[in-house]
Amino acid sequence: MRNARQQWVGWAVMVFVISLLACAGGLVMIKVLPPMDSARIMSKLPDPLQQAVNALLFPHPDFVPTPVAQPVKNIAALLTPDATRRSPTATAVAPSPTPSIAPSLIPTITPSPTPLAAIAIPSISAPGPTQAARSTPASAEGVDVLLTKAKEVYQTWNNCGPATLTMNLSFFGWAGTQADAAKVLKPDPEDKNVSPNEMAAYARSLGFRVESRINGTPDLIKSLLRAGLPVLIEKGFEPEKELGWMGHYELIVGYNDSKQQFIAMDSYVGPYQSVPYDQFDKYWRQFNRTYLVVYTDAEADAVASVLGDQLDDATLWQQALAQAQQEAAQNPDDAFAWFNIGTDNVALGDYPSAAAAYDNARRIGLPWRMTWYQFGWFEAYLHTARYDDVFALADATIKVAVNVEEMYYYKGLALKARGDIEGARGQFQIALQRNPNFTPAQTALTALSQ
Repeated sequence: MRNARQQWVGWAVMVFVISLLACAGGLVMIKVLPPMDSARIMSKLPDPLQQAVNALLFPHPDFVPTPVAQPVKNIAALLTPDATRRSPTATAVAPSPTPSIAPSLIPTITPSPTPLAAIAIPSISAPGPTQAARSTPASAEGVDVLLTKAKEVYQTWNNCGPATLTMNLSFFGWAGTQADAAKVLKPDPEDKNVSPNEMAAYARSLGFRVESRINGTPDLIKSLLRAGLPVLIEKGFEPEKELGWMGHYELIVGYNDSKQQFIAMDSYVGPYQSVPYDQFDKYWRQFNRTYLVVYTDAEADAVASVLGDQLDDATLWQQALAQAQQEAAQNPDDAFAWFNIGTDNVALGDYPSAAAAYDNARRIGLPWRMTWYQFGWFEAYLHTARYDDVFALADATIKVAVNVEEMYYYKGLALKARGDIEGARGQFQIALQRNPNFTPAQTALTALSQ
């Protein structure tokens, strides 16, 4: 986190500049200008000032916008498995949830770990944020597996992804810092999201092997832990009521069956936190039970043995869809289950079904930050020519968070599809201003000149 002096000075400067803008009618001007002109003006302001101006002009909603299109009448049809869909498409941009897999299908690997009697929870060298006590420090009593080689890292401002990945890589002896990772993963410190695929690519660039998968189960995580490998998960997070729901990463380093809890290294709360099994899955499924396994050549056979058919994309997505359908059937008002059905169908190439499932999730109500992290619905709406929904989701995000480069990218794709090449070019350029390492925007921009 920034130190107190930096924060005080930063806020003082923002208040001063905002006051000047308000006195000059600057805020009014930004609000009434056409969206493209407003975006250009806003992009010239320092990022903290952009956030402050957005907060004044466009207070965040409670939920993402409802669909522009009319409701699908036969929504129940989306709960019927379709065995003919076997090949995930190349356009899938976000992974999805998991089915219940029989324990016999998950090989258990028993290395020669430290005797349980010798396991001790390492001492914590620095206190974590006291306001986020939604977990409690774990106890060594009854621990089944605990991996202790990862170094604790408390995230700096808005740096959950790089910090958690740094902890994961430190397990293998990597000596880099979260600042090193952030330089590549999020050149803009205010970037609201670093995706699992971006983190996987960065780890691979350092020479590590990585499996970025969905379809995780608690039993699968336990098997990986028994194989001596920590597991990085993406999940929902509600640290304090006033902050609301958001995305988060945790590194799972142990479990305790007798107490029904996993043990997590959390860059926000602190290291070696106990996470009850029921709470664990409640939040994990909100991000499609996505997980990363970082490993070296020495662990390759063990990883292949544990993951088994989960390494096959077609199997993975079909099982994920079945699980999401089951959850939605059990609770038709489960917005996250419907969202996962949408994402699974995007991967399987059924865009109309995906769009309909996303519509239902939006009508039920999804947290307003959802657009920061998962982008399958943009793919579904683009492939069904529902460009107004692309704009609605992207603009709702930009109004409260200008630092999500994917929003400009998808707006650019929608504008291109409508024949507005110069408008598309401008959006791709803004995406690259936000993150010069964002390859999809660069690829799309280059394609406009060909």
